[in-house]
Amino acid sequence: MERIKVARQKKGISQLELAKELNVTQQAISYYENGSRIPDEKTLDKISRVLNVPVEYLTEQTDDPDGWDIWEKYTGYSIKEIKDEIKRIKESHHVIGDEHDLQNLIAQAVDNLEGMGNTDKGIINSIYYGISSLQQELSKKYEDPKKLDQLSKETSLKIRPANQTFFYDDLSPEAYYKVNKILDQAKYDLDKISKDLKLR
Repeated sequence: MERIKVARQKKGISQLELAKELNVTQQAISYYENGSRIPDEKTLDKISRVLNVPVEYLTEQTDDPDGWDIWEKYTGYSIKEIKDEIKRIKESHHVIGDEHDLQNLIAQAVDNLEGMGNTDKGIINSIYYGISSLQQELSKKYEDPKKLDQLSKETSLKIRPANQTFFYDDLSPEAYYKVNKILDQAKYDLDKISKDLKLR
């Protein structure tokens, strides 16, 4: 893969240095570069991170070593939107990790634009989804798989009957419902904060 060599030389590191970063032999890097061996997906991902280029550049799906066209295509955000967000996070000194790593900056900008990054909305969304995970964990701790299995054998209903509980006999359904209600209220309140403050 000629592009590995091009990206490596652009970064100014030797085959041996790249090999050490990947924990492979220099000969393996030579094979990758001359095309006599193709790196597996995991190795290719590591190479792209070390050389700070997208995998798509190495596999010749794009000619742009920064991958702007790939980011634009797969995220739906324009290059201008992404660059503007990168500028904003740099100006606010809110870059997580290496601020000289363009792929890191682009990924953070896209996460922020999607409401899942290090913005007010992103942080609140992260907590919201964390509560959803807690609710799933709560169900796992309370629900008896044998009772659920019995229900699925007895009926083809996708929705559980509201008047039936499937908890372990020594656990309190009332405690479950009270905890779940608190968690539901917390999710509602978090969502309301985002809407009321028009967070982005």
